[in-house]
Amino acid sequence: MHCTQLPARCPRQAGCDPWPVSCVDAAAPPFRQQERLPAMSQLLASAPCRPLVEARNILGEGPVWDDAEGCLWWVDIVGAELHRLRLADEAHDSWPMPERVAALALREEGGLVLALASGFARFNAATGAVVPYPERLPLRRGQRLNDGGCDHSGRFWCGAMREEGEEADAALHVLQPVGSLLEHPVGLRIINCVNWSPDGGAMYFSDTPAGIIYACDFDAATGRMGERRVFHDGKDVPGQPDGGTVDAEGCLWSARFGGGGVARFRPDGSLDGFLPLPAQKITCCAFGGPELRTLFITSATEGLSGEEKQAQPLAGRLMALEPGVAGRLPRRFAG
Repeated sequence: MHCTQLPARCPRQAGCDPWPVSCVDAAAPPFRQQERLPAMSQLLASAPCRPLVEARNILGEGPVWDDAEGCLWWVDIVGAELHRLRLADEAHDSWPMPERVAALALREEGGLVLALASGFARFNAATGAVVPYPERLPLRRGQRLNDGGCDHSGRFWCGAMREEGEEADAALHVLQPVGSLLEHPVGLRIINCVNWSPDGGAMYFSDTPAGIIYACDFDAATGRMGERRVFHDGKDVPGQPDGGTVDAEGCLWSARFGGGGVARFRPDGSLDGFLPLPAQKITCCAFGGPELRTLFITSATEGLSGEEKQAQPLAGRLMALEPGVAGRLPRRFAG
């Protein structure tokens, strides 16, 4: 599958200048070292980024575009809040959650399905009601749910992560449309970037601390995962692979936590480009808006010092830009 050649870097607005190199995590090479990127890959910068809401999330994550309502949903995991932004009138709403909320998906029947720290739940925006699914999730001590998304058959997959301990024992948990649960052990620490190729034949997920994005063959009809392989080892791009999305051309966009930007990978796993952003801790991204040509980006302030927050005024903010390629509508949960 061919990915459109990305434009060369263009001037950015002063308010959206990249954060200082001194803010880069010591373990991650700064994105300004362009020699670390392929010569054929120009830095993404087709349009300046812009902040969309005033709220600064502690750990913004999981943006999902709702085309029926013309709004973007996302969460603040640590703040235990669900957020919604309606683009037409720029109205921003938020709801407190009973516990940390890590990911969400739109439901075919209306409303949302949420990945709370301890399990899955339905959400009704009209009433604010959060109704847990009855089956108990087999999480281990010190684990919680993390990033997730729906496959082509409407199952909601969510990776777990360790908040305590160093064991690599997190699994992928699946909420089926009938409400039952499945568990797929994968032996990772922090699972992120749960995504599928446009045809549903490949599945992606990352182990953030290891810096690796994996891929595997996937049978959308049965939900069967093939043997996993390394899609990208993280050696030629700054930061760690957090959440992400797949565009209409089959290229994977990976938010780089600690790396101050978003990387775009071709379907073969090679790096196509890197988009520098004005915050160090970029957490996730999703396409939406008119013709799905806007890239919405979440970020975090968690772990930043007061000085770093001052140097990065857009840290924790929801941001948007038009990168010159289109995305795809998110799959909805079939239950």
